[in-house]
Amino acid sequence: MNNTVWINKLFDGYVQDSSVPLLFEQKDRLKEKEPVLNLSIHPLRFADDIFFNFQTNDPKLKKRLQKYEVNYNIFYTYADIQKASFIKNVKNNTIKENSILLIGQTPMDKTVYDGTKYLLLTDFITQIQNISKKYHHIYFKPHPYAKNTNKLLKELKKYIPNIKITYDNIYHLLSNDNIKHIAGLNSSVLYEAKYFKKEVTFLYKPYFDFDKEDIGVYGNYFDSSFWADILQTDDKNISIPFSPNRLRKSLNDFWGYSQISDEIILKDIIKSKIKYLLMKYF
Repeated sequence: MNNTVWINKLFDGYVQDSSVPLLFEQKDRLKEKEPVLNLSIHPLRFADDIFFNFQTNDPKLKKRLQKYEVNYNIFYTYADIQKASFIKNVKNNTIKENSILLIGQTPMDKTVYDGTKYLLLTDFITQIQNISKKYHHIYFKPHPYAKNTNKLLKELKKYIPNIKITYDNIYHLLSNDNIKHIAGLNSSVLYEAKYFKKEVTFLYKPYFDFDKEDIGVYGNYFDSSFWADILQTDDKNISIPFSPNRLRKSLNDFWGYSQISDEIILKDIIKSKIKYLLMKYF
């Protein structure tokens, strides 16, 4: 389904009286003269649900949005919960002390397109070599949807012979005290790593600017008073109570999250058990 159709269907009951177009991941349209409101999935994805990042080209609309900006300090607490869970439940720590983690991305990610080509980690080899000098070990975490992992790892090893690949869950890696530094092109993990108190290096320029342009809103968008306020429309008096993973389920966006959610783990256990019984008796 077209992303803009999806976002309008999701909020149809709230925004149908507004003249401001509601967009999804269409950042280029912020250059238009007429007011637009662009939403994307916020890069911080380890809370009870994923949530939206808002952008607009209308200063008055932006000012109204800023009243609802999430208190980012809560993500330090969410990160602490994940770190405590890691200490309690992960028995075998495969990461050695004083390590740096290199994050992979999909090769056609629009956040790493420089106007002429899609950038790769190998375009930043000198920078990677320099920042990794003060660490004893370097690990590479590939993106699970990347198809060029083996080729990329082979190229990286030409310049960084001691690099090792890891397939550990990303939130387990972020929670691991043996990892001191996270580096990558422009992965959402780089935004998350701050809250796990890691040193962070964007090898390419950040895609989001939360000090100036981007406004994270956590959950208020399921209350009609939010839309009535920011879009200056009539309030329809609709309020939906918070439910964990509501947006994750809508987008089927569980990457990296399955190992830190009881709900998802239980679902996987049930699916595995059903599969076993089907194979055994049929």
